[in-house]
Amino acid sequence: MFGISPSIDNEVIHINLGDQNFKINVLSKEYQHTCKSTGLMLWESARMMALVLAVNPAIVEGKKVLELGCGCGGICSMVSAKSADLVVATDGDTKALELLSQNVAFNLSQPSLAKLITKRLEWGNREHIEAIKDLNIGGFEVIIGTDVTYIPEAILPLFSSAKELISRDRNGGDREPALILCHIYRRVDEPSLLSAASQFGFKLVDKWPSGIPSNPSQSIVGSWFPENGREEYIPNAALNIMYFHLQ
Repeated sequence: MFGISPSIDNEVIHINLGDQNFKINVLSKEYQHTCKSTGLMLWESARMMALVLAVNPAIVEGKKVLELGCGCGGICSMVSAKSADLVVATDGDTKALELLSQNVAFNLSQPSLAKLITKRLEWGNREHIEAIKDLNIGGFEVIIGTDVTYIPEAILPLFSSAKELISRDRNGGDREPALILCHIYRRVDEPSLLSAASQFGFKLVDKWPSGIPSNPSQSIVGSWFPENGREEYIPNAALNIMYFHLQ
């Protein structure tokens, strides 16, 4: 078993997701407000999306999964590795990737460990995109991003990269390749996100908490949440999920 050697700037946090338990090495809270890298901490959106994936493994089961901007935690990628065929966890920050590799090695065992690859990806970087395409020629059926929408200048490269890396196979319904974004609105609002998404051919087909379908029972994202005990899923009431298909 690999071990994590925390530095004076780091701390280990415990994440319990049903029958899955993780110990994640992150930057200590006392240093987070002075650190320029947002990838060295674990965001609430990642916690919620990881729990959603743990309780609803069918979202990624048997699929090729790509996580964008996963940071040092990579919690959604590690949960997905239990059910997916392949998971590629990416971030553009080399320091975050160093911690991510340690966290993956510490928390996962075979066969999940063999299915998860960590890779550097700066959105819009042609060399990085081609390297990831080489790992999975057919594209990814599920692309996940948690709290990756807070920098206005990064939104167009985000959707551009997602378009290049998403699978073109069309299976219909919740089996259609999807881009799933979970976040709190900060410097980029929903209309701006939708405008950027449409420029690269993405259509919002569902969202949470207020779904697109008029009948809540038809909501893809809504079906991930139980009618009772929903509070367990939601660490912050301001969190949102957007579910896109490529037109």
